[in-house]
Amino acid sequence: MSNYLLFIGDSITEGKLGINFVDMIKCRYPDYCYHNKGKGGDTLLEVIERLVKILKEDRHQYFVIVIEAGHNDILLPYIKQRWSFMNIKKVTPITQMGTLLDQSLKTISSLTTAKIILTTLSCIGEIYNSQLNQKRRLINEQIERVGYKYNTHIADVSTAFDEIIINSSSSSYFLDNPINLAIDYFRSKKSRWADKISGRRNLNLTIDGAHLNNKGAQIYCREISKILDNLL
Repeated sequence: MSNYLLFIGDSITEGKLGINFVDMIKCRYPDYCYHNKGKGGDTLLEVIERLVKILKEDRHQYFVIVIEAGHNDILLPYIKQRWSFMNIKKVTPITQMGTLLDQSLKTISSLTTAKIILTTLSCIGEIYNSQLNQKRRLINEQIERVGYKYNTHIADVSTAFDEIIINSSSSSYFLDNPINLAIDYFRSKKSRWADKISGRRNLNLTIDGAHLNNKGAQIYCREISKILDNLL
């Protein structure tokens, strides 16, 4: 059995903004080799394209691949509306996410024998019934449907996030400006700093409505570890 684990996704997986859940998983399973290929701003299509390239070119035989993606397909058009000066890349329409994922998993399964874990999407803003989170739940339905079709494992972080958010009094703070994004990059490096940011903004699971604080990262770690406990 290979001892290489690959984590690929967007900024949530990359963990440079907010708390890194992959580092938490490393502490739980220290005897494995971890490759973190998270990349901030990546859409689902970009994550899949990078994964396919890795599987074709990388010499490592991965035992487990964790895929986290789809947030930016919702987030980038929203950012463009608020920050009109920004140029954004093309995203996949929500109604086509399932088709893209289906095609992607078919390709991935032909390139690797690794066990695949798909994560559902965590919150996009901490207001449960917001339009952004309604879109997120539509994508999560497609992730689960297609994932089960290909016998992948589903780490359902979404349900855990929603159970907390729906019963909380979180603020509507959500990525208020690009300057704070840059500042947060530096001041969220430690767990206690990230949680202080959340506290000042009255957020429970994130530092800015999207990127994880300690509690949010622990949910990712817990839900993925439930699956890893049975695989490793």
